[in-house]
Amino acid sequence: MKIVPLTDELREQPSFEALRAAWPEFLFHDPVSNEYWSRLYSELPDFQFALVDGGEVLAEGNSIPVAGMPAGWRDAFPSGFGGEEPDRLCALAILIGVEHQGKGLSKPMLEHMRGLAADRGWELAAPVRPTLKERYPLTPIERYAAWRREDGLLFDPWLRAHERLGAEVVGTAAEAMRIRGTVAEWEEWAGLKFPESGRYVVPGALVPVEIDRERDEGLYVEPNVWMRHTQG
Repeated sequence: MKIVPLTDELREQPSFEALRAAWPEFLFHDPVSNEYWSRLYSELPDFQFALVDGGEVLAEGNSIPVAGMPAGWRDAFPSGFGGEEPDRLCALAILIGVEHQGKGLSKPMLEHMRGLAADRGWELAAPVRPTLKERYPLTPIERYAAWRREDGLLFDPWLRAHERLGAEVVGTAAEAMRIRGTVAEWEEWAGLKFPESGRYVVPGALVPVEIDRERDEGLYVEPNVWMRHTQG
């Protein structure tokens, strides 16, 4: 296994497309990230990479240079493409294939991203999507981000992976993603029926989805936890 630049050839591999199965469908419908995402590959290829084993893509890593600290995850896109001189690297995603999760692959991916920042004398800002938050959708993100295990380490596994590499929690963002769709679209994305208006717990969602049948609208506003990797 090795980490390599994410070339067009790799992106055409079936194993690359299969990575998307690791995330719930609704995450692919944030309009801001969709507007910018393809530009990462064409305009900022030095910050996109993959973990491969032979011809198989096991994981993808995405990051973007930004100027200042973005307010939330999706705010990194207009900052990164806004023309200002960057002063840090912002993590966007580390996506591990479903069949390769639980094998410790996230650590080398995160270490590589830290290295991309360190090579340029930057810190890495990580708007982390906590792995287990979907099991506690009614708990405010600020409280969840502060939970710790008996050994003193952060409760959430993905937050803990960052912490073990020296990162610290520096805050949270209430609006990392904002995903709006019709009721029918949300029923398709979630695999659920929404018979009446109200707040619904949806598999994979970190907070409840708001369904308004009169307006024929579902709205999901996802938070993130900001972690900071300093260099040195």
